[in-house]
Amino acid sequence: MRIAVTGLDGFTGRYVEAILKGMGIEHVSLDADLTDSKAVERAVAETEFDRLIHLAAIAFAGGADWRAFYDVNQLGTVTLLEAVARHRKGARCILASSAQVYGPGAEGLVSETHICNPVGHYAISKYAMELAAPLFSSSLEIVIARPFNYTGVGQEARYLVPKIVDHFRRRTPEIELGNLFIRRDFGDVRAVAEFYCMLALTDTPPSHVNVGTGALHSIQDIVDVLTSMTGHHPQLRTNPAFVRANDVPTLGADISLAKQALPSWAPRPIEDTLGWMLRAE
Repeated sequence: MRIAVTGLDGFTGRYVEAILKGMGIEHVSLDADLTDSKAVERAVAETEFDRLIHLAAIAFAGGADWRAFYDVNQLGTVTLLEAVARHRKGARCILASSAQVYGPGAEGLVSETHICNPVGHYAISKYAMELAAPLFSSSLEIVIARPFNYTGVGQEARYLVPKIVDHFRRRTPEIELGNLFIRRDFGDVRAVAEFYCMLALTDTPPSHVNVGTGALHSIQDIVDVLTSMTGHHPQLRTNPAFVRANDVPTLGADISLAKQALPSWAPRPIEDTLGWMLRAE
């Protein structure tokens, strides 16, 4: 068994690599500019693998370059799958999508059967990837994972949770945030990476599966946990520049299928994640 990983040097990829090493699974980085079809073709042709975990993507939903979402997340993935189908027929391909594909109609804990209605270029690009992937199902085993929000040590401070943790670490008097009302399923990158690796190795993976914790937390919940850990009480301010007009108010994962598919896998509680991030140098 040999697993290829795109985006191995990224935030999630580094944890995937550590887990595969710990499992003793042979793995290799599949490096290529997804917008360069010749480079992708060459990389796939020159790399031996049985499974693929595809993590490479434009992941920051607030990015201003909307074309990049489609060039990389949609068209880049199709280019990759086309090359894999040609050179590594029969390979299982784990595609990291996003829970954002469910859209603003999603409420509470959402299952994989919920209608997808993505809003915003990032979410639409991920759903477009999902729609195109089955075109290769006659040659490849396609598995689509829909991770909900997750965080951890090494995530950039432009993302919500690392930003809040950084303010607590520096004990700043106030924190400027966007939509304070949102409630999310905040997972741990270590658990998500474990899930991807186990999904690549299990005998019968589901075609679509949520990756989350099954619990909802507000921004205030995160602040309260960090306040309890540090004794610091910053003032929260809403900055209109950080407010996303189409933000989904409440979005959490029904992880029944995930637990059924991988019974030995378990998410981590948010207190564990925040404590780990707070202690990191």
